[in-house]
Amino acid sequence: MDKIEALRKKAIFQAARRAILENEIFVRDYVTNYLPESYGEKELEDLITMLVKIFDNDLFDVIMGVKKTEDFVGMYDQRLLKDIENFAVRRREEIKQAKGLI
Repeated sequence: MDKIEALRKKAIFQAARRAILENEIFVRDYVTNYLPESYGEKELEDLITMLVKIFDNDLFDVIMGVKKTEDFVGMYDQRLLKDIENFAVRRREEIKQAKGLI
C-alpha cells in the first residue's frame, strides 16, 4: 500500500472517532470520495493533525453551516477547513435536493 493510501486510511479513522455522528458521516465521505486531487502527503498529514486537534463542536458548526472557516482563524488550518466547509455546503444542497426541499 502506498503512503497516500495509508494516510487516507488514517484520515478515515480520525473521521470515524468523532463523537458527533454528522461529523463522522461528512468527514468520512469527504476523505473517501471528495478529497481534492491536489492533496499530497503533506496535506493528508496536516488533515489528520487537524482532525485530531479540532473540537467536535467546531467541526459540527462548520459542517452544518452555523459558522464559517474564518471564525476559526489561528485555531485550525484555514485551507483544509475551508475545503471541508465547501464540501459540506455542496453535500447539504445535494441532500436537500434529494429530499425535494429545494
